[in-house]
Amino acid sequence: MSRPGVDVLIPTLNEADHIEAAVKSGLQIGPVYVLDSLSTDGTQELARKAGATVVEHEWEGYSRQKNWGLDNLPFEGTWVFILDADERITPPLRDEVLRMIEKDPKEVGFFVNRVVLFMGRAIRHGGLYPSWNLRFFRRGLCRYEDRAVHEHMVCDGDTSYLKHEMLHIRHETITEYIDKHIDYANLESDEWVKQRLGKGGGASTGSLFRDMLRYRQWLRRRVWPKMPFRPVMRFVYMYFVRLGILDGKAGYHLAMLMASYEYMISLLYRDKLMKIREEERREAKNKQEPRSQPAEIGAK
Repeated sequence: MSRPGVDVLIPTLNEADHIEAAVKSGLQIGPVYVLDSLSTDGTQELARKAGATVVEHEWEGYSRQKNWGLDNLPFEGTWVFILDADERITPPLRDEVLRMIEKDPKEVGFFVNRVVLFMGRAIRHGGLYPSWNLRFFRRGLCRYEDRAVHEHMVCDGDTSYLKHEMLHIRHETITEYIDKHIDYANLESDEWVKQRLGKGGGASTGSLFRDMLRYRQWLRRRVWPKMPFRPVMRFVYMYFVRLGILDGKAGYHLAMLMASYEYMISLLYRDKLMKIREEERREAKNKQEPRSQPAEIGAK
């Protein structure tokens, strides 16, 4: 039987540097469950010492791993809050979540705004703020779309927005940041290929978002991949149009890094499409080549 309250889910893979603070942050609102993807840096033991219940499960991908956790972890609360290891719940957000549980609202899910801390600065421009993510929801009524990366939640019911924000603290080195975004670019290019071939693309944006978020994501998924000069456009959009220039050096470096990220996606997407077309041409050629006829028995 469910109890009134919220359980916190933290998915991890080698997050030893961040997990203790993340667990302590999550414990502000309820019991914490760490879903660990077989870390090799001691994340599991550090999470247990900090007060979390740790369950290990081999990595299945971003959305499938978290959906596995939603289906299999021993949650007891009516609500779930998903927190990444590099995120923190602020005191105002903590109080708002606890009040919302007591209120027992009709909505089944709530978007939470994140502010990125990068190079020691809160990033509030460049199109990175506000950054709405559906993280607080009724157990059993929301789950992630089947998408390789940048996945979003689909809820069976109304959704709304919380007022207060959480922190997204980018502690990693630039080398680690670039390595992570190479992986993201590879996965995102896979999604572009699926969309090009009509084999995927995740849930419809209409089922994921409300209001302007719905149209922004539609543009991002359906229109943006077809646009020319995406890296240049991404930099100009972030740094000038969305005033990333006001975030100082951090805003400039972020705009440059995200432009490079767009370039990586484009290159990987092009490379994968070329390989698919080469394979299709090879298969077509093999079908067109006449098969050699077997020699007749007794022929001279």
